[in-house]
Amino acid sequence: MNSGGVVASLVILLVANDNELLDCVCKQIKFAGEQAGRVSVSIGLSEIWSTYCIHRDDYQLYETCDNLDQSSPTLPAVGRLVPTTWDMKPFRHADELKCGFVTEKIRGLTVDAAVQLSRELSCHIAANCINSYSVQGSNDTQWNLTTLETYTLWDPIIWESLEAVQRITGATTARDMCYLRHPVNLPELSSKQPGMLTLTKKSKLAPIGSRRVTAPHDVKEFQAVVLEELSNYWRDNAQLLSFGVTHVSRLLIPLAFKYLSKNVSHEQLDRWIEDMKHVRDMLHTKLRGWERDVQYIRKQIANYTLEEDKETPGSYILRRPVLNDHLLDYQEWYLSFRDDFSAQCEQQQPKASEMFGLADAVYSFYRINWLRTKYSPSVRDIIDEKWQLEDKSSAVLNVDTDCLQLLADVLEHPTCPLEDLPPEAVQQRLQCRERLWADVVQRSAHVPVTSYLAYTQRANVNLCLLAWMAVNSFGVCQDVPFSIVQSVHDARCYFDSPDDQSCLESNTTDAICSVSRAVLLLKCREFSFHKSPELCAVRYYGAGRYPSGFEVTWTDPLRGYVKPTKRTLSYKESLYSVTLKYKNFKIDRLKSLEISFVVLNILFRFLTAGLYMHLPHLRNLPGKIFLSFQITGIVQILCSEVVYRMAGVPDLSVMVLIDSALTFLSCIWLNLFCYHMYACVRHLRLPNELAPAEASQIFRRQVLYALIPWSIVCATCIALERAARYYLIYSRIIFLGAISLSISFNLVCLGLVGTMYLRTRNSMQQLKIYRKGKFASKKELVFMSVKTVILSGIGIIIRIGFHQVQGVAQLVYCVHIATMVQGPLLYVFFICNGTTLPILKKRILACFNPDISIPEQDLCSAAERNLARRKKEQAVVAESSL
Repeated sequence: MNSGGVVASLVILLVANDNELLDCVCKQIKFAGEQAGRVSVSIGLSEIWSTYCIHRDDYQLYETCDNLDQSSPTLPAVGRLVPTTWDMKPFRHADELKCGFVTEKIRGLTVDAAVQLSRELSCHIAANCINSYSVQGSNDTQWNLTTLETYTLWDPIIWESLEAVQRITGATTARDMCYLRHPVNLPELSSKQPGMLTLTKKSKLAPIGSRRVTAPHDVKEFQAVVLEELSNYWRDNAQLLSFGVTHVSRLLIPLAFKYLSKNVSHEQLDRWIEDMKHVRDMLHTKLRGWERDVQYIRKQIANYTLEEDKETPGSYILRRPVLNDHLLDYQEWYLSFRDDFSAQCEQQQPKASEMFGLADAVYSFYRINWLRTKYSPSVRDIIDEKWQLEDKSSAVLNVDTDCLQLLADVLEHPTCPLEDLPPEAVQQRLQCRERLWADVVQRSAHVPVTSYLAYTQRANVNLCLLAWMAVNSFGVCQDVPFSIVQSVHDARCYFDSPDDQSCLESNTTDAICSVSRAVLLLKCREFSFHKSPELCAVRYYGAGRYPSGFEVTWTDPLRGYVKPTKRTLSYKESLYSVTLKYKNFKIDRLKSLEISFVVLNILFRFLTAGLYMHLPHLRNLPGKIFLSFQITGIVQILCSEVVYRMAGVPDLSVMVLIDSALTFLSCIWLNLFCYHMYACVRHLRLPNELAPAEASQIFRRQVLYALIPWSIVCATCIALERAARYYLIYSRIIFLGAISLSISFNLVCLGLVGTMYLRTRNSMQQLKIYRKGKFASKKELVFMSVKTVILSGIGIIIRIGFHQVQGVAQLVYCVHIATMVQGPLLYVFFICNGTTLPILKKRILACFNPDISIPEQDLCSAAERNLARRKKEQAVVAESSL
């Protein structure tokens, strides 16, 4: 039999019985080496020893030095997951006979045959492991106190998973060796035959061979070979990882029960098991991210290209897209469950620190042994596509403050993850992620604010800060598996194709989490640094053995480790203290002042409106329009300051629409008032010259004119906001534009009135027409100036202008309180004047003294007044006589 046939027979024999014969061969080689004084007794045995035997006891666990403790049960628990080495396994006599036969066969192999055997053997170990397991799922055993006390780690139902994770760990190492030690050979240019290339491909199922192809097709054919090898490699990794993740999730609870529940009372075991299930689910979510990454990487192999290096003929360059295995470096190298959640869960579960510590250690152990080594063909250079996107540390978005408040509250007041969140809290987090994603897709850096309530509805936030708040350990994204490849894919889709959201791999609920992780890790240089704390390593030597001391072995930066910088924390603090703190009007020292101003505003507005309805000389056309303005203001204050803030209805977005609509309606009433003021001056006609019936008819027509544009604008804005959240900015722009246009109209009318007054005064001076008194006193000029400012709506523009400012919520809040003095101002400057105040004073005095005459009720002569007084006196005498 030739060497190829011998190698194939040996491979089949060695892997036929779960590698037990190969473990026995390692024992035989060690025994032979001890007898001969050296290990490498022959070329074949030396090759097997170096490629298989001495690498089977090199398993490490990396963790932060603070979390590694000699007395912790975590170390022996993780040791149970370490593959048992060949020197710890017993063998039956029949196996030892086969072992001796195989050892002698290997001893006689040539160098080429021994090399081929090592490669074929490492490849077949992984393939045999994949073919051996068919996993039913991670929840086929419902662990409870009865099942855990019945089974031990040696029972078949548990031993199956324990043996599986051990074999998968060994198979992963063997699979890496299969490709790393024996990669696909690259073709080289033949100097003797120009235009011809030699393409050599080592097959893992056949002896080493070669074939020759013509030059124009060599690179393409070799690319197909390389990509096939890469695809097979990542296919095997995906299968092994999928099996491993499932078995680890199945095994974690009985493993923890074996090593962590010794000091737990029997009464507390039920609660301990339920809490351990939460920890298992948290770990499973993390491990699923690995599984997704490996599957995505395999899909991307088809986008790899191989080309000949023009500068170095005979050498090749492998070009890879952004989505390649290089991104796996951004997967977390170790978890921080213990540091993050132990304090929150200590009261509920005294063993929480050990539970989280076990999950952290299991994750770290498999991160270093399942997801560390990556294979690439032996090309001259590997060039990765660059993601052409600038640093996003200064990017700003406008988002929903309710969601932002939720993110801040989660960070400020974290809860224990072992507790089941109420269904409404879970739904709130899901809805928040959807709303945040809608805000991110909208990409608006600022949404125009037309009311103080709208200021509390939207907030400008830094994109990197938002990403950190969302994906923080205490954030709202912890139930979403972290796949770095999917995250980068989603982020590129978002930034490069903003109008094509169909390219997203994530659904709408998870998209904000996916994109935020990629942005934070790759495009937020000033918001996080990747300097990891000092790590310690525990080296296992099989069967759970480890040394008594820990050695600091790794202090290099880890890409997947994200720690916020001082700038991140300062941004967060300023966001929470300046913007979110005032979202619900929570400035404690101004609370009483604000309430007082609101009460005075409402009281004086009601008083002013009542006087306009009661006093006859104010019930003219301008008075009716001003009364409508007052009623609109009263309704607006009652809705926003009383109903919404006290009763909480309607919801904030609806209340913002109502508040903005009433602000716009107030501006329309001012338009009508200013227009009639202009018309009266232009036509030299006083408002009181209209008959009551004519004034009412004109007023009804003016109300119709006012409601038509108001209804159109309101209906358009409501339709936009109800159609989709993407149109929120357009709705606010329409309201802001309508209000600005309305106030501009007021300013034009008042400007025309002032121009006509100046022109008339100049004409009278030219005609040398003089009057003894001045046009108006200083008090009257002040009154007219303030009235002009109020009627122009400049105050509304100033208030809205302050609302556009972000990050100065305290100042905006003070401006909001200042606007509450509008009610007293309207009373003083529209009632307390030389015409209305005397009438009001006499009416009030007439209530106490009937003899006081009211100007509009004066009789025609003194005789009539005397007659009326005499009749009144006679009536009093008659009553007294009765």
